[in-house]
Amino acid sequence: MNMTLLRRALSILLLLTLHSLSATAADLAYRDQLLKEAHAKHLWEERPWQILLHYKKSLTGGTVSRISDPSFFLAPTGRRDPQAELSATLSAFFQPEAPDGEHPICRFPARLAWLSGELAIDPARLPAPPCSEQQEQLRTIDAHSAALVFPVGHINSPASMFGHTLIRIDGSSKSNLISYAVNYAADATDSNGFLYAFKGLTGLYKGYYSLMPYYQKVKEYSDLEHRDMWEYRLKLSREEVDKLLLHALELQRIASDYYFLDENCSYNLLFLIEAARPTLHLSDRTGLLVHPTNTIEIAQESGILEPAVYRPSQGARIVKVASLLDGQGQQAALELAQGKRAPASLDLVAMTEKTRREVLDLAAELVQLRLARKELEQDDYSKLYLKILAQRSALGTVNEADYAVTPPAPPDAGHHTSKVGLGGGVRRGDWFAAIHLQPEFHSLLDPDQGYLKGAQIKFFDTRVDYVPETGRPRLRTLHLLDILSTAPRDRLFKPFSWKVAAGWDTEVMEDGRDSLIFRLNSGGGVARRSPLAGIMYGFAEIDVNVGRHLRATVAAAPGMSLGWLEQVTEWWKVNLEASSFFYVLGDERISLKARLAQNFRLSQQQSVSLNMSVGDVSGHTVSEHSLLWNCYF
Repeated sequence: MNMTLLRRALSILLLLTLHSLSATAADLAYRDQLLKEAHAKHLWEERPWQILLHYKKSLTGGTVSRISDPSFFLAPTGRRDPQAELSATLSAFFQPEAPDGEHPICRFPARLAWLSGELAIDPARLPAPPCSEQQEQLRTIDAHSAALVFPVGHINSPASMFGHTLIRIDGSSKSNLISYAVNYAADATDSNGFLYAFKGLTGLYKGYYSLMPYYQKVKEYSDLEHRDMWEYRLKLSREEVDKLLLHALELQRIASDYYFLDENCSYNLLFLIEAARPTLHLSDRTGLLVHPTNTIEIAQESGILEPAVYRPSQGARIVKVASLLDGQGQQAALELAQGKRAPASLDLVAMTEKTRREVLDLAAELVQLRLARKELEQDDYSKLYLKILAQRSALGTVNEADYAVTPPAPPDAGHHTSKVGLGGGVRRGDWFAAIHLQPEFHSLLDPDQGYLKGAQIKFFDTRVDYVPETGRPRLRTLHLLDILSTAPRDRLFKPFSWKVAAGWDTEVMEDGRDSLIFRLNSGGGVARRSPLAGIMYGFAEIDVNVGRHLRATVAAAPGMSLGWLEQVTEWWKVNLEASSFFYVLGDERISLKARLAQNFRLSQQQSVSLNMSVGDVSGHTVSEHSLLWNCYF
């Protein structure tokens, strides 16, 4: 009996094996048929395939993908060979079963969807591997529409001063906070400006794609970093949004070399929009340098964006409510949020009902901020927050218009990120012509519209003068890096300001002669809001010079600078600055300078700057005045 059962079982296994082998042979024949058809159509040359693999023309004339992660390619030469990658992808769809989520059908849903459409692939003749994570994400996200989101720059972070872009994918819910965000960002934690600049310029950071709940990014940008956000809905059909999402799924956890001047967060997200609608050619329209504001402008010109919607940060909301109170009211709210004062004590203070309401609302915002910053444990937060709400509930509702934050100019209202200035002036009584090139990004004197107020970040800022008397041009400045952050402090927020710069400058030496020296300057300080809504700032600095006309070739000095930056009108900006340095190492100079700089905005891409300065170096007085017409491009 046992032998009979064994023979019967072996017969069944043999039949199953023969059936499997015949099915495999049929599958392989179908695979070869698809490969032959794909080759006949030259599908690897089609734009959708080029987009899905992020292929671009290389400097050598070939093709190379902007993605460097080997796990993104199925062919050994796939990064540089679109044909080989297409063949490997089709073949991989027929490979035997793999662990849940690891089969190429699961890993590359956008490739599968496009190839299925082009080759009319019969899904019944493909393997059916388990793709649990992918199916769950598609179900959870329930993609209906998408938006391009721009968090403005973060003034105290060199990694965030340029701003950022991400894509939000909205589902059927009316709340955007439960949507999902597609993000591409550098894995960078360096706060040192020099180190960040060096790694970012040389591609030493890795950039990663990620898909996460949108509320996490709102919490990170709005609550923790006080970054306003602008949202531009994309004019995409639901089918196009599905294509965008499928490509986002196959890019998760995929790395590429990150360069913050071109292959950055903004540039790489353009491929997702192109995957949704390949006719857009967004990534082909970028220049040598790419920034978030550039990509917004490119997308706008393509007609894919709806008008911007402003989402103020929690910091902006706090500043707005605080502006309705005097110093006493602000201090009361701060003490409430810190638990130093009982909410009921407000009844003992000679305050109007309106003032008590504003104090409690401000205190509630500050308590939420303390929780976001992890200054409070959840239990302590709940107890304190509920006490404040209990007092607040007895005071009625507020007119929401009173708390509304006035939207600033949107990012697309700002100037382009490169600038050339032409003009001239007089120095030491000699006339000169000047050309000023600022390849990147924004100076303290440039118009504020669309940019972070009080922030400066420039690379390779260069000025060349031509003096008729000498008959030859001379390099006046070449700043490799120049970053300045003036973050205003007040009763509620107490950030520090900082600056760092490196490059060549023309300076007056101890004997009164001009000399081109290499300078490394860094400092820290504080800033305050001026009575006219501008910024007043002061820095303690260290200045290091290297040059052949210095007494010991290298000189170092402690010093300080004071400044006042004021946007007087929408078209007129003024910066008054004074500095003093006392060289105690390698030289004996005492350098005192004062400068009044003004910028007159003529249009979005044009301005005129007027600079007047006077300095005294060890008894040698030097004045300079210049006028430049600036064109942003």
